[in-house]
Amino acid sequence: MLTSYTRQYQQTQIMTSSGVQIVVLLYDAAIQSIELARRGIETNNLQDKGRFLGRAISIVGELNSVLDFERGGEIARSLRRLYEYMLTELVAANARHNTRHLDGPLRCLTTLRDGWREVAAQQQTPVAAGR
Repeated sequence: MLTSYTRQYQQTQIMTSSGVQIVVLLYDAAIQSIELARRGIETNNLQDKGRFLGRAISIVGELNSVLDFERGGEIARSLRRLYEYMLTELVAANARHNTRHLDGPLRCLTTLRDGWREVAAQQQTPVAAGR
């Protein structure tokens, strides 16, 4: 029952979020998935390793697929290179059963998420009247 309420809350959160907030939620989910995949590798739980690496790969792949090169220019091209690097490392972590390949993607995603959080916070800060 609690899982049902959790899913409903998450769906409501997504439906009422801005585009920037959704990107932050996606980064959070990818980071969490990588951390859970790391635990799966460390405990030799192949089912968790596969499930959570698959989830992280799906999220990063989706972020990669929605890049807008016309509006994003060089930033979008740089993000493409980062996402491709992360995808390569996530696949290597799965194939080699090695947590070392998770370090770089985790660092990249954490840094990107922190930047997007700042953008989201700036969007929510009301501008003082008369300025």
